[in-house]
Amino acid sequence: SKVKMFKWSKEITPSQVIKLMRAEKDVEKLIAVFDSATAEYANGFLHDQSSFGYMVSRLVSANKFKAAEDLVARMKIENCVVSEDILLSICRGYGRVHRPFDSLRVFHKMKDFDCDPSQKSYVTVLAILVEEDQLKLAFKFYKNMREIGLPPTVASLNVLIKALCRNDGTVDAGLKIFLEMPKRGCDPDSYTYGTLISGLCRFGRIDEAKKLFKEMVEKDCAPTVVTYTSMIHGLCGSKNVEEAVRFLEEMRSKGIEPNVFTYSSLMDGLCKDGRPLQAMELFEMMMTRGCRPNMVTYSTLITGLCKEQKIQEAVELLDRMNLQGLKPDAGLYG
Repeated sequence: SKVKMFKWSKEITPSQVIKLMRAEKDVEKLIAVFDSATAEYANGFLHDQSSFGYMVSRLVSANKFKAAEDLVARMKIENCVVSEDILLSICRGYGRVHRPFDSLRVFHKMKDFDCDPSQKSYVTVLAILVEEDQLKLAFKFYKNMREIGLPPTVASLNVLIKALCRNDGTVDAGLKIFLEMPKRGCDPDSYTYGTLISGLCRFGRIDEAKKLFKEMVEKDCAPTVVTYTSMIHGLCGSKNVEEAVRFLEEMRSKGIEPNVFTYSSLMDGLCKDGRPLQAMELFEMMMTRGCRPNMVTYSTLITGLCKEQKIQEAVELLDRMNLQGLKPDAGLYG
């Protein structure tokens, strides 16, 4: 379909172009606006960094990465400065669609655009590699950061600790970095604590997690809903259900709203402890507080109720689940 061309005024200004581009929601039409501005070559209009940058960000949002990279190459040809932020937006886009190698490739291309990547770019790419479980590559990348003389920051150490907390065998290395942080002039923040607590809980090291949690609160690092959920999940997994219930009460008293994962973890703990009716009370509380249960919540409860022969309650719950539009898996009808 041909997109009708605009009639540009005699003098096209960059601000006019940006305004028209922002108004265009459809990315295909946006490309037409972008191209037609320079097609009127009699007016001698050339895109500048702001219109190029905006166009790249829109292409990235639409997952048109090749077009975005082509545009950046064109910027260079037209002697328009390619900023670090423009290239970083492409790296982030690739990270979002789980293409870490492309993020890394674009990062390495920064030098071709006379762009010296800053700490921010390094940490962004490091985080993408860790997020996508490319841990070997992430450690190599971090080593490279240190070799070129980038000082460690709280942000980069947090990402490194997150990588080390992914595997049972490397959690201790993560703890070691954490203990050395103050010496390196980096004070651990609530994200550092949360990451370590989550790693310790994942591998059943609940006593160490509790100790860190206590230290975190004493140091005025506010635990987030994620940290509380890790603790509750870890406590339930190590059969400390009573303590997990206390954690839920504590977080609510501090004004931190539990999410569906918090509730589901505790319900699972209560059901496995043979207390499905108490889990049901929690379910009702969750509903009244406007937190929508998911498939895991329902299947945890239904399985728990059936195990304790509470068949009537289980059937009622199945009905509620269907009303919410969630389809039970075959296992639940067993």
